[in-house]
Amino acid sequence: MNEPERRKVSLAGLGLIGAGAVLGLALAGPGTAQDESAAPGPGASAPAEPPKPPPADA
Repeated sequence: MNEPERRKVSLAGLGLIGAGAVLGLALAGPGTAQDESAAPGPGASAPAEPPKPPPADA
């Protein structure tokens, strides 16, 4: 039987694979919880009141 070829793996390649895995987990994980004392984002503010219709001339 023939022995399978063994390929050398560079440490730089392993480092890139590891960095990609860490980045992927960081992007796929849940967001960090904000402090209650932190200012809310622009989407967290109350909605603006709708504009009032102009007065009807009678």
